[in-house]
Amino acid sequence: MFFAAFYLLWRNQPKLNYSLSAALGFLLSAAGFIVQDILPAWPYELHRIASNFGFLAGVCAFMAAPLQRRHIPIPVRSIILLIIATMTALFWFLTIQPNLAARIAIMSVSLVVPVAVTLILLLRVSDQRYSDRLILGVVWFTLLLSMLRPVVAFLLPQSFGNYTALEQSTYWGMVHFSYVMMSVTLAIVLFVAIALDLIDELHHQATTDSLSGLLNRRGFESAANSALTVSNPKRQFKALMIADLDHFKSINDSFGHAAGDQVIKSIARHIQVIAGDTAICGRIGGEEFAILLPDHDETMAADIAESIRRDFDSLTTISIGLVISEQPATLSSLLGVADKALYAAKKNGRNQVFILHHSLEDQEA
Repeated sequence: MFFAAFYLLWRNQPKLNYSLSAALGFLLSAAGFIVQDILPAWPYELHRIASNFGFLAGVCAFMAAPLQRRHIPIPVRSIILLIIATMTALFWFLTIQPNLAARIAIMSVSLVVPVAVTLILLLRVSDQRYSDRLILGVVWFTLLLSMLRPVVAFLLPQSFGNYTALEQSTYWGMVHFSYVMMSVTLAIVLFVAIALDLIDELHHQATTDSLSGLLNRRGFESAANSALTVSNPKRQFKALMIADLDHFKSINDSFGHAAGDQVIKSIARHIQVIAGDTAICGRIGGEEFAILLPDHDETMAADIAESIRRDFDSLTTISIGLVISEQPATLSSLLGVADKALYAAKKNGRNQVFILHHSLEDQEA
């Protein structure tokens, strides 16, 4: 059931590639239990190799899911080597030199390794979100269960007598219980993570301009209003500019809309590079872009505006209206003054930066 659920999620949302890893983990685990507990015994007890392969490969697939979710490279080669070495050792101690205790020890260590490696890689991620902390909790829980199993086994040596004693032992019950608990808790947490990821994706789509990759008008206004309402006595200066591509319609008419789209993408990348990480950038109209610069005085903001205008190498030029404020101001009033400055830049011949200062009268207006 979990395999089907995660597989269908992946079919409907291919971007959620980690749901496919989770589906594979549940499929391999289910196959391991079917081979071990339902199908008839194989010659020389070889079904135990197949079932343990399903369990180990299933855990590796489970642990790959949270790594894929955070775009952490999966150590595929190490996983393959671990599985090959484990299966080889199990085969040796099953057919060549039968030793049940050795097989339990080998399998216990092999199951701990991918969980421990996943935990270490996830702990290195700096920006831990709520869903990440949930997944970390499940990985910790899985690691503790994986380490507790061999402790129980070796504290109860009567489990090693034969398979009949093993399958009736506390250790064997612990194996089934811990694997089921791990699977169920991981499934629940991954469902929560998928839901949160889809919500984030919807929010991103609702606030981002698909062509330029910048914030759309709604996203820009939301982010800019949040930045302007942050109370910090040191943040006296603020600057906002509106950049407009000159004669943009002629580009579409002369070269086609594909060329116009490339110009939009090019100016968006250019603005992001010049404005820097602290700037809030958005495409607020067809060829209009707004850039809010918190903590920037007139000299700093004017240098950025001139760099955006001067260094843009494309089919057209840029006119920029820049407003500087040294007092609390609303976004609407700053946009109004910046729009006046842009109009002045256009009227004076385009391809220039025109600067106005925000006043109390602008705020009241």
